[in-house]
Amino acid sequence: MLRSMTTFAHEEYAGDGWSSTMELKSVNGRFCDIHIRLSRWMNPIEDRIKKLVQDRMIRGRIDLSIQHEGSDATRSVFKPDLDLGRSYLNAVKSLADDLGLDGTLDLPTLLCSLKDVITVQEQGPDTEKAWERIKGQLDELLDKAVEMSATEGVSLEKDLKSRLSQVEQWVEDISKQKEEHLKKAQQALKDRIQSILRDVPADEGRLIQEMAILADKLDITEEIVRVRSHIEQFREFFAKEGAIGRKMDFLLQELFREVNTMTSKSSDSLISCSVVEIKGELEKMREQVQNIV
Repeated sequence: MLRSMTTFAHEEYAGDGWSSTMELKSVNGRFCDIHIRLSRWMNPIEDRIKKLVQDRMIRGRIDLSIQHEGSDATRSVFKPDLDLGRSYLNAVKSLADDLGLDGTLDLPTLLCSLKDVITVQEQGPDTEKAWERIKGQLDELLDKAVEMSATEGVSLEKDLKSRLSQVEQWVEDISKQKEEHLKKAQQALKDRIQSILRDVPADEGRLIQEMAILADKLDITEEIVRVRSHIEQFREFFAKEGAIGRKMDFLLQELFREVNTMTSKSSDSLISCSVVEIKGELEKMREQVQNIV
């Protein structure tokens, strides 16, 4: 089953005291090139997120954004320094006794007046708990992205199959035409030799040898056999999973090479016309294949 590298998915989630927004965009790319934007507190699980995306998306330029806020995120925690507070309080009491001062030091006064008795600390989230929640949401996002790429893949497969069948038909036309072309070329060679050597007895053995050499130069049977083989190999890709786009592209390049060889060997106008049509279709197929995972 073919999959397109071009896809998009967007999801928003919310729960008791938390919310998250996820968005994924993917376009054509030679490799799996993943760019992730996360809330800062999620940095410890970035590698796990990247691995999950890579396993599902396989290939392409992928941009993923995850914004997660609430109970899983970093929060401020106020912590008292009990030892420091006792030291302050004892010092104040000692000062009051020594100076003969009356009065008591209440808690609000202590908190407002004495530095560092209570400190503010940033407490990170439970990353394992956060990962379990985010993983489930990310799986859903990736499911939608893959579904969209598979839907586009169906259209690509239909188009490629149609073009491949047309290429195959032109190859069969060339196969039928090549025998007629060879006969005409051999007859033209025979007539030319006889015209040049009009007054000289014909050497049938030499004539047969020259015609055989010509036949070998013009013979495109091997190229046709290889083209047919490549076409069958290409069809097999439609039933395969995983990253097959680059393999398809390589096989199309091989088809181009064989078709170009046909052009160099044959001077027949009908064969040349068919070759031009084949090359046009192969070029369109290569454009489509650039978007396949």
